[in-house]
Parts: sequence; structure tokens; C-alpha cells
Amino acid sequence: MKRLITKIFPIAVLMMMPCISASGTDKVDADRILFELLSDSHVVENWHEPLAINDRSLRKTAEDGLFLVEGKAFQVNSLRSDFYVVKEKSGWKPVEDKRYPMETAVNLLLNRIENNKHGLMITHHQYGGKNPRVMLQMQVLYDLLARNMKIYCSVTSINASEMQAVLVFHNEKRNFIHMLRVTIPTDKLFKSDSMLTADMYTNIPQDNIKSIFKDKK
Repeated sequence: MKRLITKIFPIAVLMMMPCISASGTDKVDADRILFELLSDSHVVENWHEPLAINDRSLRKTAEDGLFLVEGKAFQVNSLRSDFYVVKEKSGWKPVEDKRYPMETAVNLLLNRIENNKHGLMITHHQYGGKNPRVMLQMQVLYDLLARNMKIYCSVTSINASEMQAVLVFHNEKRNFIHMLRVTIPTDKLFKSDSMLTADMYTNIPQDNIKSIFKDKK
């Protein structure tokens, strides 16, 4: 999936958006601005938070050689920034392994996998009942949002055909979130350039997360 020229000015607009209320004109405008940003053409910058692992944050799992890097919870204990690593000669590496599909999915959603070439079809649930769709390379979502927002996720269901998860971007300064319900077909998780789908709810006051998470779970 090829994207064209990155435009820097929408990112600046996104960072300057005011604190969003739960309803009204402000949210209509904020949803529109974000959708236009996602719909624009972008070069994949492949931005990732530096991998800094403190031994005190490592937790053993039931799988030999697989460790959890303990992060933080957001509002509900199951919505977390924990991710999974294995030890290699070069050091710790986020796991991406067919033996560990759930752990790989968590790492993918938390932007811990360096070579993410998945596409993402987003249905954007905007204020006023509008539900436009946009298709983009999944990494673009993190390139645009993850620099200035904390990321949390929760895998909510797993069966033989797919995994479903909640992904949250939290703007700590302005105290609002963007939330996605992501569907990951298990046969596409390890296929390069495959397409995932998501329902996206944006500019939500973070104090609503408990009820929203319960409703969408």
C-alpha cells in the first residue's frame, strides 16, 4: 500500500486542538479534523517509542523464555500498556512469533513491532451519526498519534478465526482519548500487507472510559 507526501501542518493542528467536550460543535470539528488527517497522504515514518527495559519491570510468563514488560493500567485494570519480549543475542526484542499469537497482537497494537506493514480499514464513528471510512497503512496511525499520546490495549476475545481488542490513545495534557475496537483475523496476523479492520471513536473525555469500555467490550 503506497502513500504519498506527508503534510506536516495537520499534525500541528491536532496538537493544538482544545480540550473536547462530550458533545457539540467542538466535537464535530475535532472529529472532522482528525478524519481529514487520517485521510491525507502520508509517508510511513515508522515511529516507535524507544525500547527501554528495566529488569524490575520484567515478569515471567507461563511460556519458557517469554517475558512480560509490565506497564500501567488506564482506568480499568485490563486496559494496559504491558507488552511481551524475548531475549536474543542482541538483547531484548518484542515478540513476533506464530507460537504466541495473542502476545504478538498485543505488541502490534502497542506499536512495539518495528516492521508493521498491515493495512487498517477504519470506520470512524463521528458525532452526529456520521460513519465515514478511511483506509491507511496501520503504522501511519501510530506515526500521527503515538508521539503525543499514551497507548493502552486489551484483547477482549479470541477464537479460532479472529481476535478482538480495544486500543486507546490517551492525550494526558488535554485529558481525552481516541478508542478503537480492532478485529484481527488470526490468519492475517502474520501475513505482510494484510488488512485489519477497526471501529474508531474519537475525542472522548477520559472520565467516560469506564462506561464506554464496558459498553464496547
